[in-house]
Amino acid sequence: MRTLLLSGAMLAGTTAALALPGAASAEGAGTVTPGTVKPGGRVTFSTVCADGVKSADVAGTALGLPARIPMEAGKSPGTFSVAVDIPGTTSAGTFNVSIDCADGSSSVVQLVVSPTGGVPTGGGSTARGPDRTLMAAGGGLLLVGAAGAMMLRRRTA
Repeated sequence: MRTLLLSGAMLAGTTAALALPGAASAEGAGTVTPGTVKPGGRVTFSTVCADGVKSADVAGTALGLPARIPMEAGKSPGTFSVAVDIPGTTSAGTFNVSIDCADGSSSVVQLVVSPTGGVPTGGGSTARGPDRTLMAAGGGLLLVGAAGAMMLRRRTA
């Protein structure tokens, strides 16, 4: 019975810890808005640091930005944000971006950079219009195949 009670208490504690991750500490809680952007788009990084922290910055190297991007202080103590333009040369993918407070605390946010243009579906050989050489070669092969079939049919009849 004692083991059952202990297991239940551990399960309840784990569930509470997983269900309420923000309740443990609001410090170092970073966000990025929007979470998905195309290259050349603008995003805003925000964070909440401990009271009394005077500065925070974003580590932008992964996105092709400067290594340290200073954030502007918000209206509330310990809040910081900065808007940045994602370079047009940034590859599509998911990036983990670190937001660091001056007291040493940090948070990591995920930014998804989506591909530009149409959906990547292949080589795009038909995008340039019909290739008359390929059409002629294909038509010629069809004629040769049809002529061969006719000859075989005449031999068996």
